[in-house]
Parts: sequence; C-alpha cells; structure tokens
Amino acid sequence: MSERASDSATGVKQEQVPSAKKERYDPEEYQLRKRLPARLPSRPNDVYVNTKTNFKAQLARCFKCLETSNSIHIHGLGAAAPKAINLALQLQLKSNTPLEHSVTTSTVHLIDDFEPQYDSGDFYSKERQNSAVHIKVYKLINMDMDRK
Repeated sequence: MSERASDSATGVKQEQVPSAKKERYDPEEYQLRKRLPARLPSRPNDVYVNTKTNFKAQLARCFKCLETSNSIHIHGLGAAAPKAINLALQLQLKSNTPLEHSVTTSTVHLIDDFEPQYDSGDFYSKERQNSAVHIKVYKLINMDMDRK
C-alpha cells in the first residue's frame, strides 16, 4: 500500500499517518521491573486491596477497623478495583450497624524499567497509567434529638 492516499472527490493527496505500534520487549534482552506505585499515607484505617490477598481476611480486617474507628478507606489499583468494590459492598451488607460509602476514582502514573540483560543494551523506562478506586466506608450516626 502506498504512503499517500488521494481523496477522489477533491483530488487532494493526503499523507496517511501510520498507526501507533505497541512496543514489545524481548525477555531475553531486557528484564521488566515494575516500580511500586506511590502510596497514600498509611493510616490504621486504610486497607489496600490486591488480587492475591484472601478476601475473607480483608473482610475481617475491615470489620476490626470499624470497631475502633467510625470510617475506613479501601484502596484498589487496576485489576484489584472490582475486588475493592466488592469488599465495600460486602461490608455494607454484613454489618450490624448501618454503613454508607463514598467512592472516588483516580488515575495513577506508573513507571516500568527495562534493564538490559547484556552490556550492549540500553536502559530505558516507560510510563503508563492505571485506574484506581478509593472507597470511604463510614458508620451512619443517628442524630435523633427527640429520643433522649
């Protein structure tokens, strides 16, 4: 196929822009090292969800945090976002006290380093973006002033 295309109606020739190709790395030449994402300050009531941790253990930790404080913050990055959402909904469903939640989403910038396996290769880094979800689960405080 030629690099130039012509518009048959106007007779004007336009250059076609090649589509962006996804760069691939050869695992024999480079080793991929994914840097850890920047984390929010870790507080006692922060729960960082990942795909490898046992769901029941995370649920138990959330209930334990809710015993000592009025709210917890659940954070999930990338593939762990649906697991974080499920955790917040299960908390709300299984709790004895009424719970509410507020959800925010964000984009996290991540950096991947490609380290050469041989001296002839060049070291380079690539930036990518990933989605994140932050869920605040908090207790509803009944403010009935009539019942004293």
